[in-house]
Amino acid sequence: MMKKKVGIFIVTLLILIAVFSITSSSSEKTMILKDRPCPCLHEIMTSDDPLETIDIYEQTLKDIPLSWDWRNVNGSDWTTPIKNQYQDICGSCWAFGALGGLEATLKIWENNPMLDVDLSEQYMLSCSPGSCNGWYLDRTVKWIKTNGSIPESCFQYLADDTIPCDTKCANWRDMLVGVDGYKKITANITVIQSALIEYGPLPASMDVYTDFYPNYTGGVYIHTNGTYVFGHVVTIIGYKITRENEGYWICKNSWGTSWGEQGWFRIAFGECKIEKGVYCYTGPNYVVVNPEKPSGSIKGIPGQTYRYTAVAVDPDNDKMKYCFDWGVGKVNWTDLNASGIPVSLNHAWSEKGTYNVRVKVKDEHELESDWSDSLTVTITKSKNKMVIRPFLQILQNFFWNNQYLFSIL
Repeated sequence: MMKKKVGIFIVTLLILIAVFSITSSSSEKTMILKDRPCPCLHEIMTSDDPLETIDIYEQTLKDIPLSWDWRNVNGSDWTTPIKNQYQDICGSCWAFGALGGLEATLKIWENNPMLDVDLSEQYMLSCSPGSCNGWYLDRTVKWIKTNGSIPESCFQYLADDTIPCDTKCANWRDMLVGVDGYKKITANITVIQSALIEYGPLPASMDVYTDFYPNYTGGVYIHTNGTYVFGHVVTIIGYKITRENEGYWICKNSWGTSWGEQGWFRIAFGECKIEKGVYCYTGPNYVVVNPEKPSGSIKGIPGQTYRYTAVAVDPDNDKMKYCFDWGVGKVNWTDLNASGIPVSLNHAWSEKGTYNVRVKVKDEHELESDWSDSLTVTITKSKNKMVIRPFLQILQNFFWNNQYLFSIL
């Protein structure tokens, strides 16, 4: 009896220790999260959401100048104006930093510093997995490659991630512009300077401390005091080398013109992990012109195979995959095909009915068009079968009822 009581006591004690451990662990994790709020997050990857293989930029240009500033290259300003994400309301720096780089590089790619480029952060805030609680920069640039960007006039910024994606303007697909690729830049000052000169302004992540936000008012920032506040995304637009292995980056921020140096800031090389997460866009990718309405038979019978053809033109002359929607909840994708070359697929419907056949395309960089106009196809029972079947039934009845005639023969 005594052994039984001791056993019960030991089991109860073990249960209490386990519960206390779990509770303590949970409380500790909660405390850590509260201590390190990340409205823009930082480059933390999860193994259950792998990305495609990222190209790495690790080149070093020869004769790198001592300074560079995309606000004054060949006498022209290639950047776009400072915006305000309303940091205290919405941690959307991931969208502003990424698009700050894309806006400038679009002007560079078009060789037109006067080009009016203003891309929509709200489009990304409402339509991507990112939110006012932040997102990751590597996933942001990947999302831009796949989904493109649209003008601010099509979806104006309201610092609110609950606004539905379909609030954007009706013809948004016609305005899409994306990138043909992106690279992560090796965390080396000279390599980053080389990429900045070769590709244009660069989205970059950094750590923020209280002596930077909200207290930075100007000068070359060096973190000296204050606690960690959050991860942040900005756009590197220039640099200056002051002496060997020393200097600073010139960056565009998204906290309005009343912060810092009229919205810009300078930060010393090596500060706040700013070289650890830097990306560049490799070139523009414009949306595919919607395919024409597919051509092919508009009438048919069940079980019969019919051929349908579509064609689309890519403004970048990229290869494209075609997606045929047969109007039955089933689609078929082709392999990559050259731009402007007609592509055909076969299909057979199993039942009579009216079906709308339509086509869309996706270019080799994953940017997708809208659906084409539909071709209406009517599948009916064969008139010939309707005539032949009664005739065959009559013949069958005749032979059955007159078997004796054939037996005599």
